[in-house]
Amino acid sequence: MDIQELNTVIADFVQVGYMQAVKAYEPPQDFVRVSEVKQWLKMMRIDIKRFNRLVSEGVIRATRKGTGRNSPLYYSKAEIKQALSMANIAGIVARETIK
Repeated sequence: MDIQELNTVIADFVQVGYMQAVKAYEPPQDFVRVSEVKQWLKMMRIDIKRFNRLVSEGVIRATRKGTGRNSPLYYSKAEIKQALSMANIAGIVARETIK
């Protein structure tokens, strides 16, 4: 692991910590609708394909707000960022293991 990767890891986890605090103190600010998640990912400069892969593997899950069948689905921003950060760590560990 070089210094740039270490810097990225630290920055990611600082952001995850901040997002967890927002989730704890202002829960409505943590959620993003499924219909708006693509726009949010683009704003956060997160790869959409990587996000979709984590969703298909069940690492990131949408939750339904309400009891109706057609009540909207939401993703947690903190959960998304945490899953992506952990995927980055797993990638770094895998690269180091292969060397």
